[in-house]
Amino acid sequence: MVDIAEQSILTHLKSSGRLPTPKGVALEVINLTQREDVSNQDIVRLIGADPALSARVIRAANVLLANASRPVVTITDAVTVLGARALRQLVLGIALIADYRHGPCKQFDYQHFWTHSLLTGIAARHLAAHARLAAAEEVFVLGLLSNIGQLALSTVHHKEYGELLTQTKGKAVEELLKLEHDRFGCDQAELGEAMLADMHFPKIYQMIARHFRQPETAKVTEGSRDWRLLHLLHLAALIADVCLASPAERGKLVTKIRRQAASVAIEVAELIEIGDACAVDWLDWLALMNMGAAHMPSFVELLTQQPDAIAPEVEVPQWPHADQDNYKMRVLVVEHDLNMLDLFKSMLVAAGHSVQTARDGVEALKVIAQQQPQVVISDWLMPQMDGIALCKKLRENYDQRNMYIIILTAQRSSDKLIEAFEAGADDCMIKPLTQKIFFARLRAAQRVVQLQEELAFDREQLLRFSKELAASNEHLQRLALTDALTELPNRRFAMERLEQEWALSERGGRNLTCMMVDIDHFKSINDKFGHQAGDDALKAVAHTLRQSARTQDVVCRYGGEEFLIICPEADIDAAYQGAERLRLNVAALKLKNQGVSIKLTISIGVAEKKAGVTSIDDLLNRADECLYAAKAGGRNQTVSEK
Repeated sequence: MVDIAEQSILTHLKSSGRLPTPKGVALEVINLTQREDVSNQDIVRLIGADPALSARVIRAANVLLANASRPVVTITDAVTVLGARALRQLVLGIALIADYRHGPCKQFDYQHFWTHSLLTGIAARHLAAHARLAAAEEVFVLGLLSNIGQLALSTVHHKEYGELLTQTKGKAVEELLKLEHDRFGCDQAELGEAMLADMHFPKIYQMIARHFRQPETAKVTEGSRDWRLLHLLHLAALIADVCLASPAERGKLVTKIRRQAASVAIEVAELIEIGDACAVDWLDWLALMNMGAAHMPSFVELLTQQPDAIAPEVEVPQWPHADQDNYKMRVLVVEHDLNMLDLFKSMLVAAGHSVQTARDGVEALKVIAQQQPQVVISDWLMPQMDGIALCKKLRENYDQRNMYIIILTAQRSSDKLIEAFEAGADDCMIKPLTQKIFFARLRAAQRVVQLQEELAFDREQLLRFSKELAASNEHLQRLALTDALTELPNRRFAMERLEQEWALSERGGRNLTCMMVDIDHFKSINDKFGHQAGDDALKAVAHTLRQSARTQDVVCRYGGEEFLIICPEADIDAAYQGAERLRLNVAALKLKNQGVSIKLTISIGVAEKKAGVTSIDDLLNRADECLYAAKAGGRNQTVSEK
């Protein structure tokens, strides 16, 4: 909205009589087309009164409508095809170029101004047609007149403005705008907005003319139609900048163009096509306005070379949550367009993430196998393997199924969104993608990935704790069933094992015997040599019993100086022979304490599970009775059941 101060400044400038305005027939055409009761025939008759204007309007209409089914040959055709509003704006632009190709400000390059304005309008027209945002013919005139405020200042205040141009030569446009405002009460952007309002341009065009050089200053909703149109005109101006810049200056400008094109979802190939179309139209317009030939650089060469490092003048994305703890992620961006790839990478780097890139799905799979990213951001349409095929491939792999996948697409149909989600995508973003939306969706991805990582960590911790607990339980179980001194199974283990062997014997009819073993005169060893000698004697006997028994025999410490040996699959005779082997091996031990030899012998009682033995207790009692018989018979002997 143009404020009161700007209106008063415009009124003052208009009263000076030097403000750039159309003259003669062009002025009458503009005034006539603003009336509601005017007919197309009235417009045709008025334009036809100026042969030079008529010729230029017809030629300009043919340039603007290059793809029309038939050429425009009369003013009637131009009015019919373009419409009254577009025709009025076109006449205005043509008249201003013709009448203000030269001016009083010596420091102001009028030729460069109109050349740049024409290029901006041409580029804006092609960009608008590509994006289908507005009538391309009207956007052309908007681009052509977008800098009209500067023309007005240089024309009305030619001496003072010339001094400002000298003072700010080589400096940023922001400094010129500030000095303009300080000197004249408004800057070229504000004045241009006011002039377009006075010429009855739509309000959206007025706003764009004011902010297109610094689109970040406009109060428009990011991603809206007005926002996109504003940024398209900004891109058009950058295209004009790079075309008229010296080769040394083009590198930084190309970087800006890449970034700006990506922000409005225009890929390199599309930008090259638009640049080629601009080159053709530019030559036509230069000839139409008798402005002389000019050279336009090749957009193929400009845009297919490797992007330079981000220039300081290029706006670098800022992570809006910098004051909060950020969960850093490993992100893979899969995008065949270099502009888009650079834009997404810069936004992710700004957010502090580790970024890998790939140009298609096949390359992405190789990167994924090596880097294992947590998030994959993939374009839909790509050569070799597209984003949907990549998504399905990842969901088939168990190790990669938890990756957070975002699909990028320019297609807004609900069927396409459903297709992406059914392929396994976690999110789908529509191009052009604004930074606010991208960062908001990225925060959602972060929350999911962080939750997955925390759950995975918890699972690992639980698994570790489970293993440690199992090991601890196993250790405790072993301690509970093992005699600490002899490291033989203890009485509890002996009874559990005997129950198992008893059950096996019952089911399979297998033989089962057991031995009760007692160290002879053990109390006298403790009394004479001390408890340490007694412990050594116990360990020596335990070791000998274990080494001398069969592999399948179970040797246990039953209590005190007593041992129980369970002998599966052994009848009474085999058990007796085994018992004798044990007794003789113990008797052969040579145990010394402080140089004194200690004589060790054992007594053994052997019992067999047979008819009439109905329980474990019965079996043990029979073995115990045989042991007592061995002791009563003089010790160091084996007694078995008859």
